[in-house]
Amino acid sequence: MARSLLSSKFLTLLPFVGIVANGLQLPALVVFAINLGAMSVLSEWINRCINAISINTKRLTTELLKGTFGNSVELMIGISAGFRGATHISRSILLGSILCKLLLVLGSSLFFAGYDKNRLRFDRHLTTTLSSLMMVIFIMLAIPTALEALSSRHDISIEEAILAQHTTAINLIGLLVIFLFFRLRTHADMFASTPIQHGRSKSHIPEDTTTVQELQHSDRYWLPPVVLVVASSCMLACAFPLVDSLAGTGKTLNTNPSFATITIIPLVANIAKYRAIVEGSRSEGQIERGIRAIINGILRLTMLVAPLLVAVGWVFDQPFILKFDEFEATTLLLSIVVMTYLISDGRSNYFEGLMLVGTYIIMSFSFYVRPDSPAAIIAVRSEEHY
Repeated sequence: MARSLLSSKFLTLLPFVGIVANGLQLPALVVFAINLGAMSVLSEWINRCINAISINTKRLTTELLKGTFGNSVELMIGISAGFRGATHISRSILLGSILCKLLLVLGSSLFFAGYDKNRLRFDRHLTTTLSSLMMVIFIMLAIPTALEALSSRHDISIEEAILAQHTTAINLIGLLVIFLFFRLRTHADMFASTPIQHGRSKSHIPEDTTTVQELQHSDRYWLPPVVLVVASSCMLACAFPLVDSLAGTGKTLNTNPSFATITIIPLVANIAKYRAIVEGSRSEGQIERGIRAIINGILRLTMLVAPLLVAVGWVFDQPFILKFDEFEATTLLLSIVVMTYLISDGRSNYFEGLMLVGTYIIMSFSFYVRPDSPAAIIAVRSEEHY
């Protein structure tokens, strides 16, 4: 008990250590590791607060909280990278989170849920609807990439590219509104095809399951919102030194900085959330909930976080174009196609889960060895400090 308490206190102080480490001008890799660990701790606290708040709020409010603060790692790093003028980092962190959920988390869930079972079954109608929506969203996100691939750089001005991006962001927000209406009102029974108790069942697998007992005292209704705001502010404070240290970290690890934003950061910073989904999927009959949690998390990233980053760049006059290069767009498309094919029939097994994990490992290695494209070169103001 004493060791657990000491560990808990140390982890609580880790975000402040990360902020101080940047001011001490420590090596880039050290600053990166400390702040990444701090963001992982803060992410867990934010998820606890969201779970505690969602008990006494409407489902729409819960969805918006999960879509914004529930993706605080991607949102805060995206904002800080936008301020640094390194918008490719914002795109990379979104891509990395999507690939991690599509392949690694889903594959691990299928493996641990089905390694001792002959076959896993789930609602194919719901998963087909959600995966089809993901394909539509991919087409929207791929429009800027297609514009550049099919036209020379002199044919499309930066103003036209930004206009196309703003149009895409507005359409994504509109699609989100329609999806929430579809999910919460007209077809709520489709998303409750298995018995639930409005998120209060012990067997429920939310996207961000953590222990929330310490935040649910009847005389402390104010505590979760306050902790949520403080933790999110600390998350943003840790995101700036983490972004600043990426270039030096890439040199130290002898790889391109995009590897850290696509592979390392999404996995480590959200490890508690992903572990909860995988462990929860192992429970009897809960694999469907795990699949829903993964797909819903991806939809929130693409339909809410991505447009928010575009809006932030719009407000602060920092052009944010969600344009993936050809390799990134190809990996994203292949991941969606593979995932859709494996779950389209409503049946799966542990071997298909291993195939998804293997695909993620291959893609991660590809990002490790490939050189950065010119658009991905990170130029931050504090790079010379490292």
